[in-house]
Amino acid sequence: MKMSIYKNAIDSIILGIEDFNAADPRRLISATRNLVAGVLLLIKYKLAVLSPPGTDEVLLKERVLPEADGMGGITWKGKGHKTVDVRNMEERCVALGVVVDWNLVRKIVAHRNDIEHYFPSLTQSALRTLVADSFIIIRDFLRTQLNLDPLTELGSATWTTLTSVAEVYDKEKKECLANIESIDWTFDPLQCALSEWQCPNCGSGLMDVKITGADKWDAQFKCRACAAEFGFEEAGEQAVVDFFASENHLAVKDGGEEATITCPNCSRDTYDLEEDVCLICEESVERECQRCNCPIPASELDGSGYCSWCSHMMSKDD
Repeated sequence: MKMSIYKNAIDSIILGIEDFNAADPRRLISATRNLVAGVLLLIKYKLAVLSPPGTDEVLLKERVLPEADGMGGITWKGKGHKTVDVRNMEERCVALGVVVDWNLVRKIVAHRNDIEHYFPSLTQSALRTLVADSFIIIRDFLRTQLNLDPLTELGSATWTTLTSVAEVYDKEKKECLANIESIDWTFDPLQCALSEWQCPNCGSGLMDVKITGADKWDAQFKCRACAAEFGFEEAGEQAVVDFFASENHLAVKDGGEEATITCPNCSRDTYDLEEDVCLICEESVERECQRCNCPIPASELDGSGYCSWCSHMMSKDD
């Protein structure tokens, strides 16, 4: 079973690149699915290899149950055919010291999902982001975790495409970053968000500014992959929302305070609580209640200068 997983992983990657190189745009979604599947199968293969003999690939299986070993002890064995999902793969690899760039893995999985469900347009150029990210994972995993030569395992045609796409993408990405950095965005978090922003139309990471050195209010963004264009305020808000999405999700999940909230002044989701300013309209709000002098919770910041309790009490006085 182990070798069949590995063979399927390599076959999926090769098929994904063949789909990517095909002239038929209908095969681009297939390229996405095959590449991501190949990456995940490589990691699953490593878990299968690390599973002790006689445990039915316990590290690979979602369902794990104990069995008596007949000598007073127990053995954990994998049950069923369902294998671990990405979250469980990460947990097990981290516990076992298997090094993987999980940020990139999560990124390509999310990119695949977005391509399948949300992006209205998909071109070969737009898919270069996913191919370049997949290249890094595949190259590093084959070399460092499996001690294999990527060129030998994937063949010259597939490996040449992966490396050339990654090189071209990296060159263009550096150009985009340099152009974005030529503009004074006032706030570092905003510049970071715009530098990592991916096109909402096609998912490409090659978002560029049309005119370098422009005033930020006049800045126009254009995707190098699909040519979609966005003004500063629209681009800024989407970039900030995407940039802080994971942090805000974890904060809500753990009962903490989000990094950004809706700005009481411009109603965009771009008020940075740490910077204490809206990253777009640049307005700040009073953070201390003018009546009781207590800090106003982030959820109650509405620009009035009062906490909800004092607002309620003052309304009763009226």
